[in-house]
Amino acid sequence: MNARGEILKAADKLFGKVGFDAATTREIAELSGVNKALIHYHFKSKEELFEKVLDRYYERLNETLQKASEKEGAWRDRMRRLIDVYVDFLAKNLNFSRIVQRESSGGKHLDRISGHLVPMFERTVELLNEAYPRSRNSALAAHHLLVSFYGMIVTYFTYNSVLARLIKRNPLSGKEIESRKRHLHLMLDLVEKGLREEQAGKRVER
Repeated sequence: MNARGEILKAADKLFGKVGFDAATTREIAELSGVNKALIHYHFKSKEELFEKVLDRYYERLNETLQKASEKEGAWRDRMRRLIDVYVDFLAKNLNFSRIVQRESSGGKHLDRISGHLVPMFERTVELLNEAYPRSRNSALAAHHLLVSFYGMIVTYFTYNSVLARLIKRNPLSGKEIESRKRHLHLMLDLVEKGLREEQAGKRVER
């Protein structure tokens, strides 16, 4: 790996561990094994370095979700694929969850995170609305469902240390990750049942 790659790797690790504000270019230089001046040669500032780390994650995530959503199949199958690839991505990129959690709780890069999330969110809302147009203004509206599933997926990784104590097992083990996917599939099935009933005019708003 070249110097630029080592710097990004070290920055990723440190930003995930202590956050943007607490991380210093000196520590990143020490962790990457390069001269501090080399960081400023490749990146104008710590800000630019952080943005590059964040952008790389979202570019990979967006590509992953895009490929999953473009595959043909029934609505339920497409949504299952989106859930599965999202879970797998977060399981393989724990620092990403930590970085986003910190920045979403009052960090200075909230606008950048929103800029990445909005297009993905809007595409999935559109997918749901096309399949179940009658749910647009109900309690099963697409934006509510996406927020709920986002919470069910993301919090599993951002609070994995707490969950380990609650469930008394490693939530990040392969077995537990697969179990989590099955649970999310079941939640999706229950939601789809409600959407189908609503689309058929059988569901009464509570």
